[in-house]
Amino acid sequence: MKKFITSVAIIAALSTAIIAQTSESFGGLGISVYQGKKGASVASVLPNSPAAQAGLQAGDVIFSVNGTLLSTVAPENQISILRGKSGSSVVLQVSRGGETISLFAKRASLSVQDLKSQDVSAWFGKSKSVTAEELNYLASLKIGESYKLLGVMQKGLLVDSDIENPNPQQIQHISLKKNVPQESIFIGANTPNIPKSILNFVNRNAISFSLVKETDFAKVTILNVKGATVWQKNLGKLPAGSRNVAWDGANLPAGSYQARLEAGGTVLVQRFELR
Repeated sequence: MKKFITSVAIIAALSTAIIAQTSESFGGLGISVYQGKKGASVASVLPNSPAAQAGLQAGDVIFSVNGTLLSTVAPENQISILRGKSGSSVVLQVSRGGETISLFAKRASLSVQDLKSQDVSAWFGKSKSVTAEELNYLASLKIGESYKLLGVMQKGLLVDSDIENPNPQQIQHISLKKNVPQESIFIGANTPNIPKSILNFVNRNAISFSLVKETDFAKVTILNVKGATVWQKNLGKLPAGSRNVAWDGANLPAGSYQARLEAGGTVLVQRFELR
């Protein structure tokens, strides 16, 4: 059973403090973070959000946003740096396991709404204990037709199926406005603005990517949702330009995977779905 983190430093979906009583809409990425002197540490990532599609993970430390070092920003002001106009581009420099990578994404229009405990009690006839599935079902009935439910959070953390008997207090549901184009890819650690070397797409047969410059060594790895390697290939020296690499994912089960390209000191990572 996971324990909810109760620190008031956790911010739900880049916007709302865990004890907030008001609802709001804003342009964001769909993550909750701890604010600190070195940057913003990711506590939770909402499924199907721009951050999730890019592969941002809990435990990542965001230390730069569009070139602004968060260490130079007061912790209480870091949320305003992470948020922005819906559809605007953002490049996040991220520290993960001693490695530096950058994430390029577009902020989406998100809505944070309270899910009152009395509503939960009235709907399910319970006051102290409900399942994550019940909370998500009730939240799906509360959102407008123009929004898609991303998830339900309590005290800044995602309420998911692994959490047993969540207390229906301080619950908020986060939804994404529909029909808003989203783009998100990982890029090299030293890229200051818009990425040039990119992972284009991954399917069960091919991995497509473009390199901005020649590299002496390149390697492609496919990892499953648990981080285990399911396929890997050393590509050797590669010229600049676009390239397709064949691989066989026919026997892998459907679900979320991650493609990782290491090339010339640059790490590119993209999350993708096999269906």
